[in-house]
This record gives sequence, C-alpha cells and structure tokens, in this order.
Amino acid sequence: MKGSMWTRALGATLMAAGMPMLQTLTAQATCNVNDGSPFQLAGAKQYVIKAANSRNDDEIPKHLANAIRLLTDTPEKIKNEAGRQYLLLRTFAQFRARNEGTFVLKRSDMGYTANPQGTQNLLLAVDTAATALIAVAPQCAEASKAYRQQFYGDVYNKAISALQAEQDDSAAYYSRIALLVGGSDPRPWNILNAVYQKQNQMDSSMMAMEKIITLSGGDTLYLKLKQQNRYNLAVMKLQAADAATGAAKDDGIKQARTLLEAFLKDTPGDANAAQALGRALRMSGDTAAVANMFTDMLKDPARFTADQLFEAGSNAAAGGRDADAVKLFEAGFTKNPHHRFALYNYANVLFAMKDNQRMGPAVQRLMTVDPNFERGWRLMAGYWQNQARAEQDAAKKKVFNDSVLFYLDKQSKTNPKVDITLAQKAGPAFTLQGSVVNGGEAAGSWTMKLEFLDASGATVTSKDVAIGPVEPGSGTTFSVKIEDPKVVAFRYAPLK
Repeated sequence: MKGSMWTRALGATLMAAGMPMLQTLTAQATCNVNDGSPFQLAGAKQYVIKAANSRNDDEIPKHLANAIRLLTDTPEKIKNEAGRQYLLLRTFAQFRARNEGTFVLKRSDMGYTANPQGTQNLLLAVDTAATALIAVAPQCAEASKAYRQQFYGDVYNKAISALQAEQDDSAAYYSRIALLVGGSDPRPWNILNAVYQKQNQMDSSMMAMEKIITLSGGDTLYLKLKQQNRYNLAVMKLQAADAATGAAKDDGIKQARTLLEAFLKDTPGDANAAQALGRALRMSGDTAAVANMFTDMLKDPARFTADQLFEAGSNAAAGGRDADAVKLFEAGFTKNPHHRFALYNYANVLFAMKDNQRMGPAVQRLMTVDPNFERGWRLMAGYWQNQARAEQDAAKKKVFNDSVLFYLDKQSKTNPKVDITLAQKAGPAFTLQGSVVNGGEAAGSWTMKLEFLDASGATVTSKDVAIGPVEPGSGTTFSVKIEDPKVVAFRYAPLK
C-alpha cells in the first residue's frame, strides 16, 4: 500500500509513584528485631534517636556519622546482624531526608573509616541493607519495603518531573537511579523509553519496552502500561520487518504477531490492535487468519475508524478477498470519502473485479484529489479498457478504445508528476508529504493550492505551497502539517 494509513501512538504514559507515607512505628513493630545489643548497637541506636530529635541542625550529621562508624567499623564483632542492618536502614533514611535530592555522599562525611575519600550511593546502601536484613530476619520484609519505597518514590517522581520539563538527561539519570532500588518496577523503564524515542534511539526504545512488558507481569496496576507497550513494540517490529528480508523479516513479523495476540487476549476487541494484527497476518502470508480478522469489521463497521477500515480493506485485497475489500473500503468512505490512498486501492480492486459501474466514479474522485498523479490517469485508461472489452457494439468499442489511448497519452504527458508519499492523521495534526518531478524541458516552478477537508469532504482550511524552481529531469519534495482536529483528507488544484 503506497503510504501508510496505519498510525501509531507512541509515548510514555506517566504514572506517579503513588507510594504511601512511611509508617515507621508499624513497620518496626512487625520487624521486631533486637536493635539494642550488643553495646555497638545500643550506642548507634542512641545516635540515631538523637539525630531524629535534635533541634541543632549542625549536630544531626555528626550523630548519624557516629552511628555509621559504630555499625561499620568492626562489623564482625557485632553478633546481631539483623539489628545492625535495621539500624543501618534507619540511619540511611535520615541521611536521605537531610540531603534531599542528593544520593551520593562522601564516605568520610557519613562516618565510614574504610576508604574515607570514596563515595557512597545512598540508594545502593539502602538496597544492600534491606536485602541483608530480609535474609536474616524475613519478618522485616515489610519494614524494608517501606524504606525502599520512600527512597524510590522521591527519585521516580523527580524523573517524571524532569521528563515533563523536557530535561531528558535528568529524566534518564533519575530513572536509572530509581532502578537501583526499584529494579522490579517497570515505570522507570517507561520514562527511559520516552527519552530514547525523543532521541531516536529506537533499538534502545524497543529494549525498554521489552523490559516494561516483562516486569509488568500479571500485575493489574501495570496492565495499561503493559498493553500500551505491547502495541507500540509490535508496531515498531512490523515497521522494521517491512524494511528487512529473510529470517530477520520473518522473525520480526512473528514477534509482532505474538505481542498483538497477547494484547487482544487481555483487551479483546481493540480496533487498533486488531488492525495491526491483520497487517502482521497478511505479512506472514497467513491468509486464512487474515480472513477471520475481517469478520468483526464486516459485521459492525461503525465501531471502527476510517483508517482502520481502509487498512483492513488493503489487507483483504492483498489476501485475494476482493469482495470483502470493497465492503471495507466503502464502509470507510462513509467516514472519509476523500482518502487518497484508499481511493487508489479501492479503484484497483474494482479494476481487477471488472466492476466498471463503481470503478468509474472512484477513479474520478481520486483524480479530483490528486490530479497530477500519473498512475491515476493510467487507472482511468484501465477503466475504459474494461469498458471496451465488455462492449459488443463496434462503434462504442472504438470510442472506448480511443479513450484508453487518450488517458495513456495524458499519463505520459503529466507534468509535473506528483507522488504523495504520506497523508496521515495523528491526533489533532494532519501531515501531507510528497515529491514533485519535472519531466519537462525547462526549469519549472508551481504553486500547489491545497485544500484540507473534513470527514464530510468540506474544506476546513487551505494553503498554498511553493514548488521549485525544479530543473528538467529533477525533483523536489514538500511537507505540510496542519494542526486542526477536523482535517482528515486533502485535495489540490492541477499543477500546470
């Protein structure tokens, strides 16, 4: 199909961390560890309490550093690992509260005597202490989770804020930090995915989507996020497969099909996913499965958009189901009668069916939309060819054959030749792109007088596009974007 009618909606669905406030008294009660002996723990606990209650801001870091020193100087002498790790968690939490937004501190400032000139990542310290605590005191899992969540929520929300402020490097930085503590949460990967897409790092984007899908698992909290990424990854796999060959092409189609089938299992009846799956099935050559995909659309076309119906019509035609293709195209035309690519594909199907009664008006409408489309005039010649072949009256047959020659000549003399490569609706925007080739003997310049149409075919707005100068035998390109939610199609006056 020339030009894509198949749109995708990539981007990140941002979900706030939504973490509850720490309920430390409850967590401590359920943890129930001895954090008061031996003497190193008793001393460290007193420092932690002093830091929490101190009204002298300068004294707080000293108390916390003393606690760390007691807990880490000679850990092998402390015969209470659960209490030690629990107090480390409490100490790290107070360091975090005091150093809002700072996650890496100098070790000497934290009270470490080993490698004092080095640095300590607070998030890694929390994760390590929590993991160690759970290993020796499983009853402390909830308490550990609460500490991790407080750190995680702070960092993840910073990542969201940075992304929304177009600070992509900061968004990526905070997302990666969040993954140090919340490695099983898919949401930081979703922010990274948005950054990768903005930077056109599509391989990294696809990797991030795979992470999101895997980490989301069966958690209903992440179902919407998982479904969005299943669909978008499938779209990207199919686009890559379009440009690939051999095993790489087959593998891309297979992966896309698997993703879309899983999507539709969790969200049955989704029109966009059904449309994309139909494309994957057609590309795989599974014509029987393609035929089954049309059933819902043919039964209730009102549930689907014009673009979805047009894509399905093209898939049906490619699968040799011309009658179904015609029904799908005609259902789409009730919602967008001037869709350039759909009109061309529809007319081609009617030509193959030798349905001259419907083909004639279809080609005429196509050429009012895209009058400098040379293959459109060839299609018009095909219409008259079918008329001639079906005609028994010799005089009429000659008239029809003369019309064939007329339109073939018109095709050969079309100048300039316009080739529309993209006419796509995405959100409130409509984008039109194409090329113009000068087949004349002298340089030429033209003004393309474009009209942008709504679903009824009425003109919403117009725009003049300067083309050229273009040297003979050469070409140029053009691109126009209209921000108006009512625009769904276009047409232009003949370029002469």
